Amino acid sequence: MAGRLKDPRRNWYSISVDTLRTLGVLIVAAGLLAVGVRYFHQWEQKALAREASRVIDSARSKLDAAEPLARATERKILDQARLDIAAAEAAYLQASYRAAIESAKRAISSLGAGMGGGAGSGKGAANFVTVQGTVEYRRGEDGDWQAAKSRITLEPGDYVRTSSGSAEVVFADGTFYTVRANTQFIVSSVRGADGGEGQSIRMDYGWVDLSTRTKPSQVATPGAQAHVRESSEAFVSYDRAAGQGRFGAVRGGLDLASSTGLKRSVGELEQVVQSGGQLSAAERLPGAPRLSEPADQAEVDFDPALDRRATDKLALGWEPVSGAARYALQVGRNHLFVDNVIDVASRTKTTATLGLRGEGNFIWRVAAIDREGIQGPWSEPRKFRVAAAISGSRGGAAGGAGAPRDKTPPRLDLEDVKPYGTVLIVGGKTEPGARVSINGEPVEVDLDGTFNKAIQMNREGWSTLEIRAVDPEGNPNVLYRKVFVGAS
Repeated sequence: MAGRLKDPRRNWYSISVDTLRTLGVLIVAAGLLAVGVRYFHQWEQKALAREASRVIDSARSKLDAAEPLARATERKILDQARLDIAAAEAAYLQASYRAAIESAKRAISSLGAGMGGGAGSGKGAANFVTVQGTVEYRRGEDGDWQAAKSRITLEPGDYVRTSSGSAEVVFADGTFYTVRANTQFIVSSVRGADGGEGQSIRMDYGWVDLSTRTKPSQVATPGAQAHVRESSEAFVSYDRAAGQGRFGAVRGGLDLASSTGLKRSVGELEQVVQSGGQLSAAERLPGAPRLSEPADQAEVDFDPALDRRATDKLALGWEPVSGAARYALQVGRNHLFVDNVIDVASRTKTTATLGLRGEGNFIWRVAAIDREGIQGPWSEPRKFRVAAAISGSRGGAAGGAGAPRDKTPPRLDLEDVKPYGTVLIVGGKTEPGARVSINGEPVEVDLDGTFNKAIQMNREGWSTLEIRAVDPEGNPNVLYRKVFVGAS
C-alpha cells in the first residue's frame, strides 16, 4: 500500500518545471516586445523628425518667396506665418515633432489661402489676368456663380462665362486666352504625349482666342477637339444653336479631330468649319490689315467752344487687304474692346472719319472680311487721345509749339506681382498715354493707365523684373522688382 503512495515532492517538482518553462517563454516574449516597441518608437521618432524638418523647410521656403511680393494688406498673413514657423522650430528642438508638423502646416495653409495660392506654388490650372464687363466663374458643377476678378485662380472643373464682358486668362504653361463676350467653357486637363498633364478647356459656346508658348494646348467643342501647336496663335468658336464650330490659326497651326474620326491640319491663316461631327476642308483667311493713320498714341485737339452742331474730325486709315470685300472697325475705351464706341462690319473703304464730341482715350482696330463673309484676324490696335485745346490752339499738342517741354517722368505704381509656376502676373498703373515694357517686352496699357501682363520666365529661382514706363514726351520711369519663380 505504501509502495503505491505518490511522492508529493515529485509531483510538485514536475508542475514547477512546466510553470517555469512557460514563464521563461513569456519573459523572453515580453523582452522582445519591449525591445521591438523601443526600436519602433525610435524609428517612428526619426520618421517624424524627418517629416517635421521637411515641412518646416517647405514653410520657410514659401515664406521667403512670399515676403518680397506681399502687398501691405498681406503683411498680417506673413506675420502669422512667421509665428507658426517659430513655434514649429521650437517644438522640433523639444522633440515634439507632431506639434512641429502641425504648426508648419498651419503656416503653409495660411500662406496658400491668404495669398492667392501661395507665392510660387503654381497651384491651379489658370488665373484671370484682366477682366472687363460682366465675367463670372463657378467652382465645379454645384458651385455658385461669382464675379471674376484679376488674379483669381481657376482649377480643373471650374466654369468661366462671359455675357457682355471679356477676360484674359493665363494657364500655368504660359498659354494665354482672350475670352470674348457670350462665351462659356470648363477648365480641364489632358494627359500629354510626354506623360505630363497639359492644359485644356471644353467649350460650351462662344469664342476664344489663344496663344501658346513652349507647350501645345487643347480646346474641345461638342464633336471636335483641337490640338494647338506650341508657339501658335489660334481661335475657336462654337455656335451651340447651330451646332457649328470654327477653328483657325493666325500663326503656327493646329491639328483637328472630330468625334467621327475625321482629321484636319490647319495651317497659318487657315480655318476649318465643324458641323456636328463633320469637318470642312481648310479654307484661306484674309490677312490682318496694317493701320496707316493716325500714328499710335496720337494726340488730337478738341475745341469745346465749337457749336454743338459742328464737330472736330479724325481720319482713320489702313492699307487694303487682298481679297477683302469689306472691313470691320472697332473703336473702344479698353484693349478688350468691351462697350465699344464704334462697332461696324460694313466698311467698304480703307478709311473712316470720326466726329470728335468730347475728350477721352480711345483704342481702335480693323479686320478684313472676304466675299464669303469670312473674317480674318484683327490688326494690331492703335491708341489716340482726344484732349481739349488750350487757348484756342489748333493743330499739334495742346499748348502750341512754343510751350515748354514736360520733363516730369510718368507715374508708375506697381500694385502686384504674382508668381504662378514659371509665369508671373504683373499689375500696375501709369499715366494715360504712357508706354510700358517689362524686361523689354511691350505691355498692353488700358486707356486709364492700368495694365496687367502675364510674363513667361525662362528659369526658376530669383530674378529681377525691370518695369519701364515712357510718357509721350519721352520721359522714362523705371522700377525694379525682385521675384522668386517656382516650378509649376
